[in-house]
Amino acid sequence: MTNIILKSSNKNRDTMNKIGILGSGWLGSALAEKAKKKGHVVRVTTTTKRKVNALQNKGFHSQFLRFTESTIEGEPDFFEDIDTMVITIPPGLRKNPQYNYVDLFEQIIEKAEFFKIQRVLFTSSTSVYGFQEGVITELSNLLGDTPSAQQIINVEQNLLKNKNFESCIVRLGGLMGPNRHPIFTLSGKKNLPNPYSPINFIHQQDAVAILLKIVENWKGNQTYNAVTPFHPTRKEYYTQMAKMAGLSPPKFEETGMIRGIISSKKVLFELNCQFMVKNLLILN
Repeated sequence: MTNIILKSSNKNRDTMNKIGILGSGWLGSALAEKAKKKGHVVRVTTTTKRKVNALQNKGFHSQFLRFTESTIEGEPDFFEDIDTMVITIPPGLRKNPQYNYVDLFEQIIEKAEFFKIQRVLFTSSTSVYGFQEGVITELSNLLGDTPSAQQIINVEQNLLKNKNFESCIVRLGGLMGPNRHPIFTLSGKKNLPNPYSPINFIHQQDAVAILLKIVENWKGNQTYNAVTPFHPTRKEYYTQMAKMAGLSPPKFEETGMIRGIISSKKVLFELNCQFMVKNLLILN
C-alpha cells in the first residue's frame, strides 16, 4: 500500500482545525475520515439526501448541499464557523459538456466571503498544463486547452486573486487507489493515444495526506503539484497493470504527443514531505 511520511512539528500536530469539505465523493470522504481520526472537527456535504444519513452514521456532521451555476440547494449554514474550506467538486464536463464550472464556483466564493472563511483549499488538476515537454513545475505555463482544463484554470485564477481569503491550489495527478484504477476501463481498448507519454498519477492515500498536511501547516496563497514520482510510459504501465489484473491489455497507437513529467519537488521540500512510493504497480 502506498505510504507517505509527513513530518510536522508538535505544535501543528496538536492544533485542531474546523474543516468543511465540499464534496464527499471518493476523495472527499477519504479526506474526511483521515481528518476526523486526527482530531479535527469535520463537516461534509453531499448532493444526495440519502447519503446524509450514511455520513452521519459514520460520525460526521453532514448536510445536503447542491450547487448549480446559479443557485444553491440546501442549508448554507454549512459555511458557518469553518477555519478551512476544502473543495473537492470535479467539473463533471464529461457528463454535461455545457456545464459552467466557473459560475458554480462564483456561488461558492460568495458564500466564503459572506461567512468570512479565511482559507480555501481547491483540488485542481494537472490537466491545466496541457501537453508540454520537459519537467513541469508550478511555474510552468498553463497550456490546457480542453473545456475542462480551461474552466479549471479560470477557477484557480479567481480564487487566487480574491483578497477576502487565502487560497491554496493543489494540482492532483491522475487519482488511483481503492476501487479505482484506470486499467479496468482501458482494458481491451484500441488505438489509445500517446503511448510514450509518462504517467503522472497519485494514490488516494498520498493525496489525502498532502491535503491534510496543507491544512495543518497553512502557508498562505500557494500552488502545489501532487504527483507520485513514478513515471513509466503509458504503454509500459498499462500493459503491466493489465497483466497484474488478469485483463486484456489496451492497444496503443505507435505515435503521439509526449507530455512532460510533473514535478512534486515543492511538496517535498516546502511541506517537508517524503514519498515512500516505490511504484504504482498496484490495483488498490
